[in-house]
Amino acid sequence: MSPEAAAPQVVSTEQREHAGQKYTVEILRLPPSDRQALHDRLVKELASFVPGAKLLRISPENWDISIDGLPTQRLHLPAEAPKPEEPKRAAGRLAIVIDDMGEDVGLARELAKLGVPVAFSIWPDSGNREDVLKIAKAAGREILIHLPMQPKGYPQVAPGPHALLTTMTAEQIQDAVHRSTKRVHGAIGLNNHMGSEFTESNLGMRAALSAMRDEGLFFLDSRTTAASVGVVEAKKLGIRAHQRDVFLDNELVVSAILKQLRKAEALARERGHAIAIGHPHKETVAALRQWLKEKDSSVQVVTVTSLSPQ
Repeated sequence: MSPEAAAPQVVSTEQREHAGQKYTVEILRLPPSDRQALHDRLVKELASFVPGAKLLRISPENWDISIDGLPTQRLHLPAEAPKPEEPKRAAGRLAIVIDDMGEDVGLARELAKLGVPVAFSIWPDSGNREDVLKIAKAAGREILIHLPMQPKGYPQVAPGPHALLTTMTAEQIQDAVHRSTKRVHGAIGLNNHMGSEFTESNLGMRAALSAMRDEGLFFLDSRTTAASVGVVEAKKLGIRAHQRDVFLDNELVVSAILKQLRKAEALARERGHAIAIGHPHKETVAALRQWLKEKDSSVQVVTVTSLSPQ
């Protein structure tokens, strides 16, 4: 047999007789191995080196080698150990992102205690961002930049300071993105606050995404408009991109938020993955706590980066 074949050990012999002639049959014990691979290898090598030899499975644990119909060796294989049960695979994977982080330190602590990898998306100009960043990093949470972008109805609808606007030059847009990464240090991704107007702009998004690429950030499209070109432009630039599936707390009532969590859970179970976005409200934290106690065990809360990009 070839060098990689399991080495047999002779454990006994039997005296047999054929046509008035006595001969010895060896009983060999083989160490544990892949039975099918061993069988295939033995058949091949016997055919190559001993053309008259045959391999016969007497039982799962006993195989005979015979030459010209005469048994010459019996191979004894150890009983196969029962195969361990495969762990139950998660039927769905759900990532949860909490936007508007950086102001309420108390709620940041509560979110960090949930025991699941909820991502923190932090305002670049929030007043308590350094404290919230410390909480996120200490809890091992993924950090995103929650960057304001121009909404429809601007300027009557104000997105906040240092927002990306469609009237900006590409250089101004890129400078704003670079500024945000300095203020939310440790961020690995960026998602838009508002942006229903800006994310429909191919030129604007191309400029913003090129700066994200320079900073090594992925883009999570909050999908504040169905006409967003964020993911399309990200693919053109070779940037990892994801998009939001469910908003959790447009209605600030625990029962309503629970309904949205179950919607996200069902989507994750049906499609295999989903992303939900919520906000740092006490009602959202309360709903998350309750949902985590009663959710389908086959749905796992995961990080955004563990999901396949769009």
